[in-house]
Amino acid sequence: MKILVMKILVSLCLSYSLFCSALVGAHAQLDVRVQHINDLLAPNLNAQLASQTNIAHLLLQRGELHSENHHWGLAWQDFQSAMASTDDANLRIDIWYYMGRMRLQSGMPDEAYKLLSKVIELDPSYKSARLDLARTYIELDEYRAAVDEMDIFMSLLSRPTPDQYIERANMADQIGKVGQDIVIEGLNEGVNQLGPIVSLVDLLVDSYLEQGKPEEALRVIEQLPHEVNSLPRWQLKKGDIYQESKQYFDAETAYQHGLSKINQMPEHRRLTPAVQDLKSQLEAKLNTQ
Repeated sequence: MKILVMKILVSLCLSYSLFCSALVGAHAQLDVRVQHINDLLAPNLNAQLASQTNIAHLLLQRGELHSENHHWGLAWQDFQSAMASTDDANLRIDIWYYMGRMRLQSGMPDEAYKLLSKVIELDPSYKSARLDLARTYIELDEYRAAVDEMDIFMSLLSRPTPDQYIERANMADQIGKVGQDIVIEGLNEGVNQLGPIVSLVDLLVDSYLEQGKPEEALRVIEQLPHEVNSLPRWQLKKGDIYQESKQYFDAETAYQHGLSKINQMPEHRRLTPAVQDLKSQLEAKLNTQ
């Protein structure tokens, strides 16, 4: 028993050591990049770096590196110095944005709101500021405003990603009961625009089920390609929906299809813990029919 405990402790120590090494390595890379910018900003600047705009760019870059290290005070100083070093209107907007994002990251949403709003006032099409303002509204418990801002952000994109549709859905979900309709509308838009991507379908199915609409949930599942729809996890999902709707024959058929699919798998895949867990669930469902 003592030997087993010692082995576990050694394994944990090794894992922690590897994690710390990776963390130290990441910080070391950031420190090297900060030092490189420090060298460029040294008093003996090259002639090509002498312009105020170049200095402002370097200060902005260093401020971002300090932000990555969570050195908020140093980052803020660099951003302010960068702002004071340039009259370039576009660069100043970028600096306002990074200041706002840093305030959001450091847990100061009120300040983030002021800075990001200023960016959008100066450039309404500044996509990153729109996204971070939506996230700021979440921190301020302004969920409806967050969804509205996320709508504007996504309208500026040629093709939003599944993750962006999901993020907007999660924002809308926090509104309450009214938000559920917004969740479903937004996810349906994602499926229509991008196709039946599993992550979107998964969330949309659960949203319909929360609203007590099993028929709609099944309709969405059927939009999945056959090779995906026929997977055991989706057969289990369909069986559960049928079972809840008292369609017992359809439920049993879905569970059997799922179990059959597992039995047809190659042994190395069939014996994985995840598949064995699915098999156990399907068998348990069939035993209760």
